[in-house]
Amino acid sequence: MKILLTLLVLVSFSVYAEEECIFDESVYLDFINKYQAKNINSRIETDKRTLIIKRKNEQIIVKGGGCVHLGVSIDLNTKQTYTEAQFLSKILRLSKEFGEWLINIKTLENSIKDKKFQIIDGVYYIEVDAMTVFSASFNNGAINIEFYIN
Repeated sequence: MKILLTLLVLVSFSVYAEEECIFDESVYLDFINKYQAKNINSRIETDKRTLIIKRKNEQIIVKGGGCVHLGVSIDLNTKQTYTEAQFLSKILRLSKEFGEWLINIKTLENSIKDKKFQIIDGVYYIEVDAMTVFSASFNNGAINIEFYIN
């Protein structure tokens, strides 16, 4: 009887765990594999989730995936400093290059153009749609972009 009860509990937990995962992160993994195959200046780390790109004076680190929230983090490091206008332009370009598989870039572009964002403690929260949380910040030569869908 104990074995039957234990088996029932284990099966229940595995079914519950499968139902918890809303998103299929294979879309992100496909994206980084295709990107790396087309760009010789990029590589995928051993964790198979982190894409690193080196070009000119920039290093870009892209991490993504998720089960309940599917998202991406893009970190740019360079010696260049940015004005707000340059920063907004750069986050749009980076989001298009590394996030178009996930979010509506045209809506992001319109929100930036129409200044549909709030700045809280140096972080720009940009309106994309009801399902997407988008934030970005910059400090000297570092830009951080994070977005995910619920």
